[in-house]
Amino acid sequence: FSKTRMSSLKVSLLDYGAGNVRSVRNAILACGYEIEDITDPSQIASAKVIVFPGVGSYGSAMAVLREKGYEAPLREYLSGRDKPFLGICLGMQTLFESSDEHEEGADAIPGLGVIPGKVIKFDETEMAVPHIGWNGRIL
Repeated sequence: FSKTRMSSLKVSLLDYGAGNVRSVRNAILACGYEIEDITDPSQIASAKVIVFPGVGSYGSAMAVLREKGYEAPLREYLSGRDKPFLGICLGMQTLFESSDEHEEGADAIPGLGVIPGKVIKFDETEMAVPHIGWNGRIL
């Protein structure tokens, strides 16, 4: 892609209510792209590029996607595997078939099913779990 062609690209930003949207929005704008906020499931089919940032609980995210009617249109958008999609953090995790992020004894939470497999917790006895989040400081 040429710089001119890329800078005219419209990026559709999926904000389902629990994501790090402000920083992602600023990064997209700093790169010179136009942003369209996805506020209705019907916008997904016509999107050229979707960015889906997310933080929080896998189960809550999937519940909101279902309640707001985004689940089926997202699956359809991703089914051809030829459309650009960037899932950030939880946005990427929702692409898997399921997640073990649930209460012990409960069933796995179904995801979008675009990527085969299940999101599982790191085994902290086998590998170092990366630190993610804010550090506190006592003065």
